[in-house]
Amino acid sequence: MPRHPAVSLARLSSEHPQLHKANGFLSQALGRRAGGFSFVWDTETMMTRAEAIAQVSLFVDAQSYPQMSTTEIGSILDSYSRFTTWAVSTTYAVGDRVVPTTPNGRVYECRVAGTSGTTQPSFPAYTAYHFKGYSLEDGTSNPTLVWVDQGPINVERYDVRTATRQAWMIKASRCASDIDAKEGTSDVKLSQLKAHCLSMAERYRPLVFA
Repeated sequence: MPRHPAVSLARLSSEHPQLHKANGFLSQALGRRAGGFSFVWDTETMMTRAEAIAQVSLFVDAQSYPQMSTTEIGSILDSYSRFTTWAVSTTYAVGDRVVPTTPNGRVYECRVAGTSGTTQPSFPAYTAYHFKGYSLEDGTSNPTLVWVDQGPINVERYDVRTATRQAWMIKASRCASDIDAKEGTSDVKLSQLKAHCLSMAERYRPLVFA
């Protein structure tokens, strides 16, 4: 993993007061909000990728050491996209989920793997039916790609909460080898930074309801 450019201890001390010898308390400023889940019925009202990146950047304190770029955060978010927009001539696997290019409030799951056609199938409008399980074929691959309606969209496209947890885990791995250091009046407990990042990651552990 590439090393990060040198950062002064004074800056680390100001960014992470919880690491300073005079302050042993972990920061409580981040992690209180759990982004990424809301009830929505139209993808036009959903959080955009740029907005999701901005949220994760805020929750993971991306500008503080060890820093994370928006490109890195975007890649993490893409890994936790709950569905994508249907695309032409694209190979889909069982379990992949899509929404039509013109949102209709529904999400569709691939049940038979295949390649999409050169034109989008006629995904029925939400007002035309109100039940799950409607299926339709897509393309001319063998076997033919089959989509099954999974009902109204009720989650954000991007799982911000899980992406934030993963980002904190990555930050923890980047400072795993850091050691305590002292420079002038700055006395920074760098060895505590990994524990801090892991603690923050735990705040974003997926919620489980019994």
